[in-house]
Amino acid sequence: MCSRWIGGLLLTMCFVSPAASQDSAAVLQRMEARLDSMQRVVQLRDSAYARASTSDTVVGGGLRIATSPGYRALAHAAAEEAWAQLTVRFGRSVLERLEIPVLDFGVAFSSAPADADTSAVARSFEHAVSQAIWRQQDSLSMTWLRGVPPGGEFSASDLRIVALELVQTPARTNRACFQGEPAACASSLGIRLGADTLADWYPPDTWPRLASLVPGYLTEAERLAKQNCERTGDETDCRAILTPSRMTLPVGSAGRRFLAQLALEAGGANSFERLAGDMELPLGDRLSKTAGVPLDTLLTRWSAAVRAAPLRGPGRPAWELLLGLAWSGLLVVAVLGGARWR
Repeated sequence: MCSRWIGGLLLTMCFVSPAASQDSAAVLQRMEARLDSMQRVVQLRDSAYARASTSDTVVGGGLRIATSPGYRALAHAAAEEAWAQLTVRFGRSVLERLEIPVLDFGVAFSSAPADADTSAVARSFEHAVSQAIWRQQDSLSMTWLRGVPPGGEFSASDLRIVALELVQTPARTNRACFQGEPAACASSLGIRLGADTLADWYPPDTWPRLASLVPGYLTEAERLAKQNCERTGDETDCRAILTPSRMTLPVGSAGRRFLAQLALEAGGANSFERLAGDMELPLGDRLSKTAGVPLDTLLTRWSAAVRAAPLRGPGRPAWELLLGLAWSGLLVVAVLGGARWR
């Protein structure tokens, strides 16, 4: 609005005398100076508001938390607890050489609830920092993990998903892995790939179906190879389109995260430092070094844990089955009873 007023004033000045123009120019300069002053006042007000809302930076352990005064005590206690857990999980040497982000926490001009759960806040800090740490690892491990790092315990239902994957995915190595062959597990998990990955993973009669699932942009030659593979199953065309980079691993990201979690747990103290220590090693060697055991031993443990998971979900309780039978019986009586039940 001020800019339109100033524009109108300039237009008016075009039709006044030179002397009047000089006076108007002086007035305009004073108006612009006043306008600049008002804008600076607004900026200072906004800056003061922002500082007041997050005026405290709490340091707990090695964590820095940008927070508001009312949340300072809670943020400090949670940061100390989170840092202790992060030190155990990743090792002090890893934490010291990585970039730890400043975390935001708290509500402006408000105080933390009296019954706030410090441990829950600490877990949120730990999760945020853990994600940042894993993102700073090499692309090989993050690509293999699909950007979702391991953390926490795997439940029976989580392992059941991996077990079903081994049983139901039509990959040769999956079936052998489920039977406990570590070499097959290494192939399904993408740790050791043979000279003919496609044939190692899937029988030729599944290739046309796999070709139909290939996503992404394709060149004209690749598009034709995909079509021919789908229609005729031609081996040359199928191999041209079904390259390892276009195929998903026979074992999904959940199974890979579980293997990494097993390696970290088996390695105990400083296990993550060993995983992140030498990024030039092949992934299998790094996992073995992390766990402190041969890779085949780690894969055998992984396969045994997956096989132990129930392939069926938990059964229904007896009272639920009895209630279902009772309702079924009532409906049958209602139908057979005719008009009396309508």
